[in-house]
Amino acid sequence: MCIRDRYQRRVRGLCTLLSVNKMGRRPARCYRFCKNKPYPKSRYCRGVPDAKIRNFDIGKRKAGVEDFPLTYHCVSRELEQITAEALEAARIQCNKYMVKKANKESFHMRIRCHPFHVNRINKMLSCAGADRLQTGMRQSYGKPYGVSARVRIGQVLLSLRTKDAFAPVAMEALRRARMKFPGRQVVVKSKFWGFTDVVREEYEELRDSGKLEIRGQHVKRITAKGKISMVNLMADRE
Repeated sequence: MCIRDRYQRRVRGLCTLLSVNKMGRRPARCYRFCKNKPYPKSRYCRGVPDAKIRNFDIGKRKAGVEDFPLTYHCVSRELEQITAEALEAARIQCNKYMVKKANKESFHMRIRCHPFHVNRINKMLSCAGADRLQTGMRQSYGKPYGVSARVRIGQVLLSLRTKDAFAPVAMEALRRARMKFPGRQVVVKSKFWGFTDVVREEYEELRDSGKLEIRGQHVKRITAKGKISMVNLMADRE
C-alpha cells in the first residue's frame, strides 16, 4: 500500500469517527418534568437556539376593552415543562380554528407562558470506533438543545377574549389547542371582563358611573389616591 492510499484511508476513518448520525428531534417526553433548577439563557449559557414561537399575541390585538367582554383560559393542572414547539403548535391550531369558524377580527388570544428554560443534550456518537472517543456518563453536561416553559399547577397557559356570540367556538378552539400539550389542562370561563381585573357584573356599572379609566386593552379603577384632580376628587363617594 502506497503512502497516498494509506493517507486517504486514515482521513476516511477519522471522518467516520467524528460523524454523528442525523436523527430527528428528541421527544418532548424527555424534557417534560421539572427535575432541576431553572437554566435560562445568560452570558454563561451561550449558543441557545431561538424559540420556535415568536408571536405571543394573535388575532385583533389592538381591539379595545369594550370589543371583547368574554374570556376563556386554558389552565395547567400539572407541574411540568412545555416546549416552545408545543406552544407554537397550540397557537397555530387555535388561530386556524378561530379564523375558520369565526373570523380573524373576532378574537384576541395571548400565550401567557414563555419558554425561558434551556434544555440540554449530551450527544453520543453511534458509529464505528465511537467507544474510543466518548466517555459515556463521565463529563456528561450537555449542550443547549432547545427551550421550554416551566409551568405550575393553576397557571394560565392561553387566554382568549372574544364576543359572547362566539363562546362555543372559543371553547372548542382552546380544547383543540390543549391537545398539543402534555399532561392535563382544563378550559375555564373567566368571571372578569376581557383581560381586565374587573368582574363582568360590576364593569358596566363602574363604567357608567365614571369610575373606570379605559387604557386600551385594560382599565384602571379611579380611586381617591395620588394627586388631587377633577377625575379622582369624588371617586370614593357614591
